[in-house]
Amino acid sequence: MTKASIPVIDIGPYLNKSDPQSVALQINKACEEIGFFMIANHGIPLSLLEKLQKESTAFFDLPLSTKQETMAPFGLGYMGQGMENVAATLKDESKLQDQKESLNMNLPVREKVWPPIDSLNDTAKEYYEKVQELSSHLMRLFALALNLDESFFDDKVDNAFTVLRLLNYPEQKDAVAPTKDQMESMTRNAEHTDYGTLTILWSKDSRGLQAKNREGEWIDVVAPVDHFIINIGDLMSNWTNDKWVSTLHRVVPHPDTLGARRMSVPFFHNPNPDALIECIPGCFSDENPAKYEPIIAKDHLEMKVSKALGKEEKLE
Repeated sequence: MTKASIPVIDIGPYLNKSDPQSVALQINKACEEIGFFMIANHGIPLSLLEKLQKESTAFFDLPLSTKQETMAPFGLGYMGQGMENVAATLKDESKLQDQKESLNMNLPVREKVWPPIDSLNDTAKEYYEKVQELSSHLMRLFALALNLDESFFDDKVDNAFTVLRLLNYPEQKDAVAPTKDQMESMTRNAEHTDYGTLTILWSKDSRGLQAKNREGEWIDVVAPVDHFIINIGDLMSNWTNDKWVSTLHRVVPHPDTLGARRMSVPFFHNPNPDALIECIPGCFSDENPAKYEPIIAKDHLEMKVSKALGKEEKLE
């Protein structure tokens, strides 16, 4: 495990239009090298994020039967510990079960999958709208970073399938620090890639999150509390013919926190379900032909979610 850092990118010059190209250049470099970066000056107040975490804690502290009332198909609503196996999206034979529980919400609102706590509903909806807008800015930045027209992705993500996930890693009492050889089997969230275009992650304490660089080294991803962590997903990697990398990442017991309760808030952005994902201009040539067959976004997402949940799932 190396202590190399993930790049921090100030997106203020894009949002205020003072120097969007410099931001795009930094994003391209980060996405080519590791597919992870942090963003500052994103415009979402820290107070809203801290309020969301506080209120999500109240949800996860509810009785299991109450939480299970929000369960819905396609991994929406509540998912308890051991219900998701992200390692299976990479290795069909994997038996690892993730030591986490989650609440997964999307818009437009499906009442069943939103929690029975009015204050959490209101806060989550407020945050959802803001992070959805941020994801739109990032997709436009991605277009610039790839030397495309800024609006290139607009008609491919104007009906994007997005999911706001509240994650709780329950306390693991008597946890001990794993050895390097034990790390893979003692993860709290097994190594995996994300499925779509990008993920926007916030955590009050991101220690334990690691990303694997192109040299195969695990890098600690430790973000300041007012920064977001951004990573590239599989479909963006497909779009760019692996020019940008969908990076393996995992959550492991950190030496300073071990089995302490851990919470985070990822937002998963995916293309329109009917979007055709095929290699984009500038990312292929006669010497570097397209590596991936064109695929409909919905088909890819259904395949990944079905593997993770161990049963056939359809995106309705």
